[in-house]
Amino acid sequence: MQGKVFLFGVGPERLPFVSARVADRLKEVDKVILDPEISELAQEYIRLQCEKNKIELTTLAQAQNLGSNCKPPENLLYCTKVQDWGDTPTPPDQLQGEVVLAEPLPSPDSEQPLLLLQKERAFWLKACEAVAMKSSSLSGKRIVVTRASTQSKSFVQELSQRGAQPIEIPSIRIEPHPDHQGIVEAIAGLNGYDWIVFSSTNGVEMFFGLFFRRFQDMRDFGGARIAAVGPATAEKIKELRLQVDVIPQEHTGKALAKAINKFDALENRRILLIRPEIGSADLPRQLEDMGAIVDDIPFYCTLAESPEVMENALFRAEGADWLTFCSASAVLHFHSLYPLPALLEKFPGLKIASIGPETSKALAALQITATVEATPYTVPSLLSAMEKYEAEQASQRGGDL
Repeated sequence: MQGKVFLFGVGPERLPFVSARVADRLKEVDKVILDPEISELAQEYIRLQCEKNKIELTTLAQAQNLGSNCKPPENLLYCTKVQDWGDTPTPPDQLQGEVVLAEPLPSPDSEQPLLLLQKERAFWLKACEAVAMKSSSLSGKRIVVTRASTQSKSFVQELSQRGAQPIEIPSIRIEPHPDHQGIVEAIAGLNGYDWIVFSSTNGVEMFFGLFFRRFQDMRDFGGARIAAVGPATAEKIKELRLQVDVIPQEHTGKALAKAINKFDALENRRILLIRPEIGSADLPRQLEDMGAIVDDIPFYCTLAESPEVMENALFRAEGADWLTFCSASAVLHFHSLYPLPALLEKFPGLKIASIGPETSKALAALQITATVEATPYTVPSLLSAMEKYEAEQASQRGGDL
């Protein structure tokens, strides 16, 4: 393996997919040459791996003579876009006479492993799964994700798998609530509650993060029943091998209160409600109206992300196809740095996706109507709503031809 060039196909259509072997090669080579035609996510992943492994990185434009960059005993990795699945990348003229080992991007019938590259993360897939993702109407769309960076991983992954180009501009961050006294007392007295009610996935993470600081065993959770406002929150609880007794069909506070009461009459039931510092009063009010004794305790705060983290010069200059909002606070804090009415005037083609009514109300307060609203109020439904809209728009354009 001395003086060789490893040529890897990336793509196609700027999709951030490479064969699974590229991750291993990134640990072995001496230099990496990056073709700027490949996806931004793939470029970012490769840059970060080069920094991590202390590998020299250059671009195709900077490397006028690739041969001079690959002298024994050095090995060079060159990543370039391919036109289609299964293609073997073509070496550039500069590599004539060099020892080139070309790695094709696996074809769908091979079912060989692929890596989906997302900045510093890589996810394993099969080629057939990746090809199926190309058919999404979101393919090629630039989509801004405003969720907190700790929450956006799966959302960004789903967009990338659809061939979209996620632009991460987190407008909020999630922090533990500074007033710990009520939280400490609630966790110490868990055996006194009939129900523990989780209003979000953030609440689940914050609660159990603090729970395991005090207790070493899940048996200390006690015998309280568990309710979750929606399937994503319930799934987070189930990861801890806990049963969720109630999930309402409609993912709202009022619907959750009614579902609990139907399962177990709430009169004189003691309930621990785990919520953010600022949230809808509908759920605690509804529970109390039904006779429950509610400890309504904020476990976390939703704060504005710093302007340095949110700043994105490319977005300011070129805009995007979609802005996505998963909370009213995300709307508020994004608007503080990127005034939304002015943004829509500058980029009239920019569309807005809202995860639900509360988020849409925050947009309406700015005289903005969401292009699509998710039903039910989940990220998968938000993705489906955007896909449906883009497919309908494409169909209408085709009919006008």
